[in-house]
Amino acid sequence: MISDKLFGLAFEYKKTRLWNILWDRDVFAVKLSDGRIGYISIMGAAGKHCALGLYIGEEGFQSYRSIIGVDEYLLPPLEAHEHLLKQDCLQCAFESKDEVTQEEREEAKKYAREHGIKIAGKNAYPYFAKYQPNCCPWHLETEQEQEDLCKALAAAIEMAELLKENQPDELGFRKFNMELEEVPMLELRDGVYVLERIKLPEEKPVEWPAAEARNDIAIANLKKARKEGLWECEIVRYLEPVQDKPDEIPYFPVILLAVESATDYILPVSIVEHYEEDPENLLNVFMDALLMQNVCPAEIKVRDERTYVFLKAFCDRMKITISIEKELPALDDAELVFMEHFNKSEEEQIEDMTQMLDALLSLDVIQDQELPREMAVQLGMLAEMGILPEHLENKINELLYPKETKKLGKKKLKGRKGNAVSKESYVISVSLMPGCYRHLQISGNSTLLELHSAIIDAFDFMDDHAHAFFMDNRAWSEWDCYYMKGAEEYEPTTEKYKLCQLNLYKGMQFKYVFDFGDEWMFQCKVLRVLEEVTETPRIIKSKGEAPKQYGSDWEDDDWDEDWEDE
Repeated sequence: MISDKLFGLAFEYKKTRLWNILWDRDVFAVKLSDGRIGYISIMGAAGKHCALGLYIGEEGFQSYRSIIGVDEYLLPPLEAHEHLLKQDCLQCAFESKDEVTQEEREEAKKYAREHGIKIAGKNAYPYFAKYQPNCCPWHLETEQEQEDLCKALAAAIEMAELLKENQPDELGFRKFNMELEEVPMLELRDGVYVLERIKLPEEKPVEWPAAEARNDIAIANLKKARKEGLWECEIVRYLEPVQDKPDEIPYFPVILLAVESATDYILPVSIVEHYEEDPENLLNVFMDALLMQNVCPAEIKVRDERTYVFLKAFCDRMKITISIEKELPALDDAELVFMEHFNKSEEEQIEDMTQMLDALLSLDVIQDQELPREMAVQLGMLAEMGILPEHLENKINELLYPKETKKLGKKKLKGRKGNAVSKESYVISVSLMPGCYRHLQISGNSTLLELHSAIIDAFDFMDDHAHAFFMDNRAWSEWDCYYMKGAEEYEPTTEKYKLCQLNLYKGMQFKYVFDFGDEWMFQCKVLRVLEEVTETPRIIKSKGEAPKQYGSDWEDDDWDEDWEDE
C-alpha cells in the first residue's frame, strides 16, 4: 500500500512540471538516509514517458550510465531489448488510466478524494515502480523504497523552486556525458536544503560472468562424444518474461543460442534464470543438450566478449578452439527465427504448435512406446492449458492417462497406483549441498515415504516435518508431485506410491523437500537401475558432513550439484 506521504509528494511534484526545464541527461543528486546518494533523472521533456527516476548508489548510477550512454535505436534488435532491461532504479511515473491496474487507480482516487485533488486528463495517475536489471517493472515492496522515493520527490520539488530564479547552468547542471565528473546535489540539513556539488562514481569496466566448467561428469562424457563441426554461439536474453510464482518479480531468462554453421542446426538448449548469478547452470544445460545429440564442437565462434568469457573455461577443458568473430551468418539466421517466434500472434503460435504436435503424436514410435518422462510432463501441461484443439487434447490424454487412472480426475502426470511388484532396485544420489551427498540403494518396491525415511536417516535429521517429492525436478511445481499424507489435501501422497510405479530411469533427476518452513532442498538423481532385490535401504557411498538440522551454520543458498559418478 502506497503511503499518503508518497502520494502527496507525487501530486505536488507533478505541479512543478520540472520535465519542461530539465532533460533526462540533466542529472542531480540527493543525499538519502544513512549517507546513501541517489541520482535523479527527470523524464518527460520529449513528451513521452513522464517520470522521475532515482538511481541509488554506485550500482544504480552505473545502470543509468549504461542506459543513457547508448542509443538503443542503433542497436540490433536483441541487443536493444537487453539494453532496455539494464535499469536499476525506483520510479515515480504518471500514466493514463488504462496503463495502471484497477487497484492502483482506486488507491490513487481514494487519496485524491480525501485531499481535494482532481484526477483528469492524460498521464494523470501516479505510478510507483521498482526497476531491477533483467526484470519487469514491479511494485514497491518495502517502506525504505517508499521513503527513498519520497526524498527524491521532495528534492525535485526543491530543485524546481531554485530553477524559478536560476538557469540550470547557474546551478551547476551540465548535460550528462561520459566525461562529466560532477553534478549538483541537495542535502537536507536541519530542515533546510543545501545545494552542493558531488563527484560522480567512476565508470567501472564490465565484468562478464564466467562458467568454471566444474561438472566433471558431463565433461568426461562429452570427451567420449564425436567431436565435429563449427558452432556459432551467443548468449541471448529471452523476449518474454517468466514468473515462477504470482508474488515474485517476472524476469527475462537467457538462452545460449548454438548453431552448427554447416547445417544451420539449432541446438535445443533450455532457458535458464538469472545466469549472472549462476553461469554454471547455463553451461550445464548447454552440455546436456550436446550430450543428447552425442556431439562435441570441434570449434566455437562467438560474436561478443560476454559469450567468449562464459565459454572459455569449457573450451579450454575440452580443447575446443574458440574465437570472436562479428560476421556469423548461421547465428544471424537463427536469431531471426528466434525473433519471428515472438513476433507471431498468439493464434499463429498456437497453430504452429498444433501442427508440430499433430505430426509428433502421429508417429508410430510415439504410439507404440512409452513416452520419455520429460516429454510426457510437457504434453500434460499443454493439454491442461486449454489452448489446443480438442482432438489433440484427447490424443494427449489417451497417451498419458490410461483408462484405469482417469478416475483420479486429474490431468497431471502421476505414477500408477496398484499392486506392482518389482525385482529391480535403484541407486539414487541425494545431495544437500556441494560436497555433501549420499548414494542410497533402495528397492523398487519401496514407497516414496520409505525413500523419505531413508534420506532423513542418511543425513541424521529428525523426521518431524512435512515432506514432498517433485518428480519433474521443479520444486513446488504442481506437476508430478507427491506430498506427505495430510500436507496437501488434493495431491497424491507418498505412502501410496512405490518407486517402481514412477517410471524411474538412469539419469532422471527429481527434488525432495523436507520441512516446508526451513525448506531443506535435496537434489536427487537415479545413478543406476539394478536387476536385484534390496531388502532394506542402505547407504553405499557418503561424502561430506551433513549440516545441523537446527544449527546456525547452514545458509539455504541456491547451488548446482556437480554430480559424482558412481
